[in-house]
Amino acid sequence: MNPLNELNHLETRRQFFRRGAAGLGSVALSSMLAKDAGAASPAGALGSPHLPPKAKRVIFLFTAGAPPQQDLFDYKPKMADMFDVDLPESIRKGQRLTTMTSNQARFPIAPSTFDFAQHGEAGHWISSALPFHAQMADDLTFIKSMHTEAINHDPAITFIQTGNQIPGRPTLGAWISYGLGTLNRNLPEFIVLNCAPRGQALYSRLWGSGFLPSVHAGVAFRA
Repeated sequence: MNPLNELNHLETRRQFFRRGAAGLGSVALSSMLAKDAGAASPAGALGSPHLPPKAKRVIFLFTAGAPPQQDLFDYKPKMADMFDVDLPESIRKGQRLTTMTSNQARFPIAPSTFDFAQHGEAGHWISSALPFHAQMADDLTFIKSMHTEAINHDPAITFIQTGNQIPGRPTLGAWISYGLGTLNRNLPEFIVLNCAPRGQALYSRLWGSGFLPSVHAGVAFRA
């Protein structure tokens, strides 16, 4: 072919995109329609749930530095009988001390300063520190079976968010996004409202997707 004729066959970038607009548009349209078809069903990546879903959204309030459970809903009357008694070795079992308590000469037991009473048909024990929660006791679920060996804040926080005190696992919001999906493709499936750091730092890995696709990671809004 004549070099001049070959030059005439070369396309500019603008000409290429103009010629390929129809093809690219059809690909984009099919992708959008596929997403809309998937959004029409509440089934997520794990398929349809075994029970008809009723919840439309999940709001998870994680309060770092909140009051201990024995002052709120975990009634421990035995602690009143053991007031000012040193913590027995059967509880610590040789576990090391935290930096905050390493200089203490004693580790006396102190009961809660709040009064407890049973509320609702279920008879949940709730302290006087939560008067409004007591009025809706039968609408609440209390989980008292969680256990961890962590004694410091950071691994304990990571455990609450991911189920493991070692970082790297998907967080609660990421699993919900992965398993249930969303009906709205115009907004992030998992968002985080993070307060300004005061005392306890909340790292981004606490709302990350871990080994799940990054689309399931939380989108953090400004404080």
